[in-house]
Amino acid sequence: MKVVAPEAAVAAIPDGSTVMLPGACAEPREFYRAFSAGVERFTNLTVASGLSLGGYGFLERGLGQNFRYLTWQASPKLRPLFKENDRRKVGFVPARLSDLYRIVRRGGPISPDVAVVQTSLPQPDGSVSLGISVGPYPQYIQEASIVIAEMNPNMPVTAGRARVPLDRITYGYEAAHPLAQYDTGEPEPRDEKIIEHVLGLIPEGAWVQFGIGAVPDRVLKRLCDIPEVNLFSGMLSRSLVDFLEGARHAPKVVNGELAGDPRLYDYCNGNARIEMVGLDVTHNPQALGQLPRFVSINSSVEIDLMGQSNGETLGPVQISGAGGSLEYIEAAAQSEGGVSIIALPSTTADDARSKIVAALAPGSVVTTPRFCIDCVVTEYGVARLRGKTLWQRAEALIAIAHPKFRDELANSL
Repeated sequence: MKVVAPEAAVAAIPDGSTVMLPGACAEPREFYRAFSAGVERFTNLTVASGLSLGGYGFLERGLGQNFRYLTWQASPKLRPLFKENDRRKVGFVPARLSDLYRIVRRGGPISPDVAVVQTSLPQPDGSVSLGISVGPYPQYIQEASIVIAEMNPNMPVTAGRARVPLDRITYGYEAAHPLAQYDTGEPEPRDEKIIEHVLGLIPEGAWVQFGIGAVPDRVLKRLCDIPEVNLFSGMLSRSLVDFLEGARHAPKVVNGELAGDPRLYDYCNGNARIEMVGLDVTHNPQALGQLPRFVSINSSVEIDLMGQSNGETLGPVQISGAGGSLEYIEAAAQSEGGVSIIALPSTTADDARSKIVAALAPGSVVTTPRFCIDCVVTEYGVARLRGKTLWQRAEALIAIAHPKFRDELANSL
């Protein structure tokens, strides 16, 4: 590893390269600052990343003139870019997270030249830790010719498969800034009812996976009330601490990324109870399906009366991505005693529109096909769809829709 300034690391990126950036809460702020300051030296760069829960500092200048941005996991912060629908600026790649091992590789559809990661400071064994964000980054590091590490003393050293040998890093520098935080927000009164319904579906001894948001985080906090539960997830949030501290057994925790606050990050530093692993482990539905009572908990933008789930778009505007939800739904279907749950409020935040709809909005996509959906939960109850006819599905979904929309939905049949 050559120790350089962030500006020198950016200057070492060849124009015309494809640069893989970290996501979630592993936000390399000094790299983004140096990149934005020096972006005008590029004329044909491709920058790619998944979901960022911090910021998109690299997008401050030059997009569409100096580089193009690719992503497979959009966030609401990118909504203006997708509304512009300018392919010179941004491109969305429909992909499940497990597909990244086939897509992001040398000679693949996205062939990485440069990988940027945020890590811990060097450790006595000659490595750095990817800390709170392992996920796809071992793959990027393996495939890229140039690896740039922003080494942050605030990055925890986590257990599992988070280590990267220093000799695999091309350029590195220290940058002591606070880690990005992710606030799930406070649950609304109706969320508390959803949480109760979800908890009622989780059996003793389950292995549980969580999506992100206020409802999954509060379910995680309450999960310690269910005996012998373990976690196997792509991402876990701040209530992981409460779950582990409140559990009356010794839960196993296998996870890809952490998104929360300093309390969570400090708790995970050197904590052998939390095994951090890559996508090849967290998003392998065949292996996960061998776990008994595997429970998948995710959400959706809207679900139609056949059971088709759109978890990605508002009409034609991309606001999220397929992520890993379908892998986990498949795993739950294969698991003995497994359950997959789509949990969502019955209406939009302003109560103006039902989220259980007669048909998906024009321009929407099907993230989860109807034949994959198992349990749908709103504040009004649980609709169990597996094995039901189309009429039975519609009746079950109407029964958990908001009362003011039930007649309208029934009349649409």
